[in-house]
Amino acid sequence: MMMSVIRLGLVLGAVAIASMAVATEGFFNSKGVKIRYVSAGEGEAVVLVHGWMGDSSMWGRDAAGNTKLDASAVPGFQFIALDCRGHGKSDKPHDERQYGPEMAEDIVRLLDHLKIKKAHLVGYSMGAFLIGMVAAKHPERVLSLVYGGQAPILGQPRKASVPEVQMFADLVKSGKGLGAYVTAFYPPDKPKPTPQQADAIAQFLYGKKDVEALAAAGLSFKNLAVPAEALGKCKAPALFLYGEKDLDAQASVEAAMKVVSHGEVKVIPGADHMSAPAHAMFGASLIKFLQDHATSLRDKPSHQTRLPTPRPLCPVERRAGPFLRAGLPSL
Repeated sequence: MMMSVIRLGLVLGAVAIASMAVATEGFFNSKGVKIRYVSAGEGEAVVLVHGWMGDSSMWGRDAAGNTKLDASAVPGFQFIALDCRGHGKSDKPHDERQYGPEMAEDIVRLLDHLKIKKAHLVGYSMGAFLIGMVAAKHPERVLSLVYGGQAPILGQPRKASVPEVQMFADLVKSGKGLGAYVTAFYPPDKPKPTPQQADAIAQFLYGKKDVEALAAAGLSFKNLAVPAEALGKCKAPALFLYGEKDLDAQASVEAAMKVVSHGEVKVIPGADHMSAPAHAMFGASLIKFLQDHATSLRDKPSHQTRLPTPRPLCPVERRAGPFLRAGLPSL
């Protein structure tokens, strides 16, 4: 049976049935697009940015799947999780031009809306792309960076989309369903589903989502590349955190470390792209990094936050991951 409360979700690994600290929900206008966010705790701001096809609930959810942040396990921080445009309860335009760099600017506009000058930025998968663009374009707004499961896209905007995203977008456009997409990118260590099973999984994963908006967001990834020189000018502390079996993340991190030479790297043994956020080492590493680089804690005695054992993933979560995806390795 699922626990009733997940503190900062699978990521911080703190599971409890205790009462929640008060969290607040808000919306703001980001150049005509309504963006939703949830905030909990007091102290230095930590903005949490989810992956493609996910939403803010990846960082903390109740038994019904609603976003619930509990910052009591990590005092001294204000955690702010947003639903990226096209996801969750934020607006969902279908025009690809409304995504890409605009998604990164939403993070900056969120800080402006909350009157926050600087923040720690934590992104997983797509979220890592987005905070990388913020670091390159707005280094003065960054206290530290945690790149989970990916690294910033370096170079110039691409002409072609990632094949996985292109297939998703093509199937959405065709109206033939997403069963073929599930089959194509099903975890390789699991038996392939039958066509009927794949259709059922696709309905479970995407049936209640605005797939046109998700396709537009995914196609815009080719416009999230940042010049290496610009990223290198951001000297904020950086942590790259990914699973040992996440080969796409490994390759992108190796490239990024040539630019972000001051960055730290932690590899989670035995984890892949989808399972890494649920690993206790992920949450412990993230918390320690934030505490080590919190300006308000530098002159205070160091302390360790003791975390409860994280809840094991159920079979569906192992396959679909916390972002409710079929197991894409790179996004």
